[in-house]
Amino acid sequence: MSSATHPTASRDTRLAFDADAAVAHLTAADPVLGALMQRAGPYRPSTNAAPDVFHSLVRAIVYQQLSGKAAGTIHARLLAALNNGDSPGAAAIQATDDATLRGAGLSANKLAGLRALAAAQLAGELPDETHIDEYDDAELIQRYAAIRGIGRWTVEMLLMFHLGRPDVMPIHDLGVRKGYALTYGLDDLPKPKALEAAGEIWRPYRSVACWYMWRALEAEGATPQPQ
Repeated sequence: MSSATHPTASRDTRLAFDADAAVAHLTAADPVLGALMQRAGPYRPSTNAAPDVFHSLVRAIVYQQLSGKAAGTIHARLLAALNNGDSPGAAAIQATDDATLRGAGLSANKLAGLRALAAAQLAGELPDETHIDEYDDAELIQRYAAIRGIGRWTVEMLLMFHLGRPDVMPIHDLGVRKGYALTYGLDDLPKPKALEAAGEIWRPYRSVACWYMWRALEAEGATPQPQ
């Protein structure tokens, strides 16, 4: 599962919870994590600065399996090709021919993913963004991950970084697993199910704990992880 750097642009993620309360709760529940949080500093997740969930997912599809610089270039070319600022919308994607979209640098798979996402939006198959806070994490994962090109990990990152949800646990993320092994002195990476069980102590703030697992890796000079 991917653990590439999540595209970021600023530090203004709108959290759906009190970060200070989360840190205090986790420190009391898990002293090892508490020590890591003390070393790493305040919880400051970044946002990808997309205007809404739909365009955050558009961006996520473009960024998959690419370095941030290369993906940013392709994303900018895509927006220019669609010719409607940073939020061109599903109709613009569907109205643009394949050659134009491929010319922006999209692979065939990413083009198919964008078209599937746009088609689902136009058909009313995606969650109503005007009431997005009424959907729980599991439902959003189920609904969005059903779209071609959008897997569970992508939706988990959306929940953590775009929607600021407090209790997301990306158990398949390699960076989280590596950070956990490093923090808790394990010789081997925890299996996803074992990590899920170990993370029960972090409820209801597993998003925060996982963010610090990525910070633990950065402290060791590892490849930058989601911000």
